[in-house]
Amino acid sequence: MRYLAFLGSQSKDGLTAKYLNAVISGLPKDAEVETLFLQDYDIKPDNLKHPNPTLDMIEKKMEAADVWIIASPTYFADLSGVTKNLFDCMRHRMVKMNSIGDTLPGKFKNKHYLSLTTCFLSSFQNFFTGITDQTFRTIDKIMTSAGLIKLGEVIGTHTWGSKGIPNPKKLELCKRWGQKIANKPRKDDSTLKRYIELFGMIAVMSLVTMVIEGLVFGLKFNGEFWLFYVAFVVIFYVLLAILLHFFTFLRHRRR
Repeated sequence: MRYLAFLGSQSKDGLTAKYLNAVISGLPKDAEVETLFLQDYDIKPDNLKHPNPTLDMIEKKMEAADVWIIASPTYFADLSGVTKNLFDCMRHRMVKMNSIGDTLPGKFKNKHYLSLTTCFLSSFQNFFTGITDQTFRTIDKIMTSAGLIKLGEVIGTHTWGSKGIPNPKKLELCKRWGQKIANKPRKDDSTLKRYIELFGMIAVMSLVTMVIEGLVFGLKFNGEFWLFYVAFVVIFYVLLAILLHFFTFLRHRRR
């Protein structure tokens, strides 16, 4: 297995790097791991006549890796600039655009990724303010557009003024994530599972709702009731599944 880590921090020896190294320490000893400290590279958009050789090099490494580990501190409640700049410059290499502007996965489809970020706030403050939420949303938007499959996410909190890791247990968590992603499934087989779970939730909630209505309004649970119940569940599920499919997979158009 090959792993490619992107370190988008200002220091290659900072706290974000320490969390990233902890994840890497959990990988198998025979794993092929390479870390790109993004500050070391001349990351600029391609010229129409002269593609950026740095992007060519990074693209080959991305293509060769099975799993990407994206480590970026959260600055101003979002992804660090150097990390965002990399994926902005790599956009046309990561996705394809059709004639009507839909974004479609490119050559990196079905690879896997793990997200890691750090922030100044404590875990308690971050839980209630969600300061790192936008960082993960940005990463997920980029990766899912390119067809990658998410393995998980890690947050290192309370980094303000800290020279060392504030909570050593976080390093153990990172190491466990390294072990988890080493045993990732080969394919993303969770889609069918999610739709089955969705059907089950709709069936249960619909039954509970209709039973409550029956008790309140004195309806009898005869054959007609169950016919209406089954019809409602099936129709509601089909319509909801179509909407979810449309907004998840089809609606990536520029406006």
